[in-house]
Amino acid sequence: MAVKLITGIKNFVGLAADSKPTGVPVGSTFLEYDTNIRSITYDGTNWEITEVGSIVCDTTIDLQQAAATYDLYTATTGTVYVQSFMLTMPSSPDVTDDATITSISIQTDTTTVIELLSAANGAKANLIADTEFAYTTPFYLPVGNKIQLTIAGGAADASTVCDVTARYIPVPSASYLAP
Repeated sequence: MAVKLITGIKNFVGLAADSKPTGVPVGSTFLEYDTNIRSITYDGTNWEITEVGSIVCDTTIDLQQAAATYDLYTATTGTVYVQSFMLTMPSSPDVTDDATITSISIQTDTTTVIELLSAANGAKANLIADTEFAYTTPFYLPVGNKIQLTIAGGAADASTVCDVTARYIPVPSASYLAP
């Protein structure tokens, strides 16, 4: 291919489900703002992925549940590369005065378990209002595997809804974390 000067490039933004435009200038880009995937057209019609940015997935979990293990996220369609994970306690109430809950822990259900929050760090005494627990060592979560929260001892005595955030990169571009 000979070197070409590309002028009049257009930059498009839409959803992953949107049809990408055709008949556009070579070198134009399309950003899927819901998946953070950027594509470029090399011929004005066909699109190739050039960049996959990280995606933030938010959910919540209420600690007023029986002592058990609960799914937070599942790697769906393919492997995801989890860059960081955070659990934030609510502003009110905390669980330091609750009668039954003793701790929480967060881990993967992979063959080699990755501990994101140990039961020692998630002990009742540490579960105070507005506390953020962060895990920033990146890891791969294979398709079908989960990030789970375990409540030990028993339920919080009042609704204690924690915010949960995971930042990840889909390894095949169609994979994602499902709350």
